[in-house]
Amino acid sequence: MDVNVPSLLVAIIVMSATLVLPVALVPLRQHPELRTWAWALGANTLAYVLFVLRGQVSDLLSVVLANVAVAQTLVLFYLGICRFQQREPSRWLSVAPVLLVGASFPLLLDKLPLRVMLGCSVYAAQSLACVVILVRCREQTIGRGQYLLMAGFTLATLVSLFRIGAAASGYMELLSILLTNPVQVTTFLVLIVALILFGTGLALMVHERSESQLARQSGLLEQQNRLLQQYSNRLEAANLSLTELSITDSLTGLGNRRHFDEVLRTEWERARRGGKPLALLLIDIDCFKDYNDCYGHQAGDDCLMKVATVLRTSLRRAGDLAARYGGEEFAVVPVDADLERARQLAQALCRAVAAQALAHVRSPHGRVTVSIGVAALVPSLDAQSEPAALIRRADAALYRAKEGGRNKVEVDRLPARCVNAPS
Repeated sequence: MDVNVPSLLVAIIVMSATLVLPVALVPLRQHPELRTWAWALGANTLAYVLFVLRGQVSDLLSVVLANVAVAQTLVLFYLGICRFQQREPSRWLSVAPVLLVGASFPLLLDKLPLRVMLGCSVYAAQSLACVVILVRCREQTIGRGQYLLMAGFTLATLVSLFRIGAAASGYMELLSILLTNPVQVTTFLVLIVALILFGTGLALMVHERSESQLARQSGLLEQQNRLLQQYSNRLEAANLSLTELSITDSLTGLGNRRHFDEVLRTEWERARRGGKPLALLLIDIDCFKDYNDCYGHQAGDDCLMKVATVLRTSLRRAGDLAARYGGEEFAVVPVDADLERARQLAQALCRAVAAQALAHVRSPHGRVTVSIGVAALVPSLDAQSEPAALIRRADAALYRAKEGGRNKVEVDRLPARCVNAPS
């Protein structure tokens, strides 16, 4: 198949014009450098349209303006690369080529060798400048698109140098823009390849940068999610800590009065729904005021902590609660315990405290002991029944234990079914 130069020029025009459309359709806010490259492809299209019209329009258009458009094409490619790399472009490379070609070509219309050598020298310098900035920033630019651009501008540089050599050798008849010969055909085929490399390289560079930004943003999002999860975990731990502090007695580490009231209310309602008894142990350290007076308040605090430790270690069933009821008094709510099991637990606690052998010279027993009142009730189905009834019974049993010589357990002997007090 015969290939002629005008057909190749038309092919370049069609390719340049075709590439303008997809480049212009990309969101320019996200990729502002594409606007510059779209103008470059538009200027290239204009240049080759004027080349094809050589002899049909004025030389000022087909020679001067066409070559100015070529210089402007390379300027715009250069500016687009600088914008893509976020670097400051050279003012000289941004302005001088167009001014030089525009000022000199009208004076060289009849001097083809000088015109070719001057124009191709400018184009070679522009293409080489694009190659240089691409090579310098190759480590900072992600992907393979930059290498396609390097190859395209290298080909454009070689074509310009080749035409300079032909002009310097005197083969001017080979350089006529519309003349079909092996040199011209090769020149424009190489330029078509370069144009393909330009278009592919530009699209690939933008695509690869977008993927890199997306990956970086995804990484940042994952990092932020991890930080948020860590913050959430710390916040949850802090909330748990605050909750624990709000229900814990600061001295003994047992549940405080507030926690005791909440648990007793919850267990009372559960026992009422299940029709089962709820047991309560009220514990009082015997002669504790005398202990404080004799040994001092710091020793009194130590005594409270040791008794609390005995209670904590003696309750082995999950759900059993030991709490500081107030002053030297403690309370135990054993889960799912009837009166007999509660009595056995109370006796074990009483023996365990006495076994600590904490000296107490003002106690009739010579050591720290406790008195325990035990009660158990099956709550009434009446919604007005209150756990206060259970507390009153346990407290009455505790009183009898203290009146009966201390260091002992007394059990409530009233009916196990709750009877509401008259209103």
